[in-house]
Amino acid sequence: MTTGIFTHESCYRHLTAKNSPESPDRITAIEDRLVASGLLSAFKVIKTHRRASQKDLLRAHDADYIRLIQSKVPAREGELVQVSEDTTVSRDSFESALESAGCVLEACDQVMQGALQNAFCCVRPPGHHAHRHKAGGFCLFNNVAIAALYAQAALSCRRVAILDFDVHHGDGTENIVQGREGIEFYSIYQEGIFPHIKQDNHADNIHAYALEAGDTGDDACDIIRSEWGPRLQSFAPDLILISAGFDAHANDTMAQLDFSDLDYAHITRIIKDIAHAVCGGRLVSVLEGGYEPRSLARAVLAHVRTLADL
Repeated sequence: MTTGIFTHESCYRHLTAKNSPESPDRITAIEDRLVASGLLSAFKVIKTHRRASQKDLLRAHDADYIRLIQSKVPAREGELVQVSEDTTVSRDSFESALESAGCVLEACDQVMQGALQNAFCCVRPPGHHAHRHKAGGFCLFNNVAIAALYAQAALSCRRVAILDFDVHHGDGTENIVQGREGIEFYSIYQEGIFPHIKQDNHADNIHAYALEAGDTGDDACDIIRSEWGPRLQSFAPDLILISAGFDAHANDTMAQLDFSDLDYAHITRIIKDIAHAVCGGRLVSVLEGGYEPRSLARAVLAHVRTLADL
């Protein structure tokens, strides 16, 4: 079956501060790399204009917070407004955030309907640092949490697993899904960096594993294989969502892990094998971090090639 690549045009219209590493250049680099690879025709590329509805957002976010983000959007093109210490919005940011979440919902629909085996959502703004009631870490709305709750409410998924291999812990995802029946959240992250989480303060459905500066992709693979695998076998999700951050790459300056392009292929292969064992291979991957455009693009290519068995 086919692997889908989902994106939307407003990815480019969400503008950030001039010195922000989270910029439209990230999407450009990925799309250019996919074209240069000569493999694009092997995927089903879907550009969607689907917007997450108010109902979709309210499963994960407070109504006051949604109104706050909408109210902060400036009217003038090129103007930026800060919504947290590290997160800004421009004129089209609210629309872009709605379409990013909608893109992931559309991917979930198509995977659960059997039209696709799996999917990668090449979207921005990212989402996993967005809490129920606050923005942060370049994130406005939490794409994977919105999708997990949607899958339960609209797609008859009793159990959903979220797997996060971004170098930064998905604190927003944890905030939204902690204690939620039928959702389990798994995270690998570098200890001691943003968002500076506490090791011993997690709900029972949160499984967080810290890596240390200098650790490699082999260390991540060992955790996914030996720790996540058995837990996921027991949990038996109907759908797996991936918060796919690529900022643990050795060339990314946002952290100090030492992952290679090939490591992302290995990580993806292990997760994909788990998905085949527990939920018929149904998984939807969503772009989170990755801020050095060249290494980001190579790592994403390794990820999607593995999803598609290319």
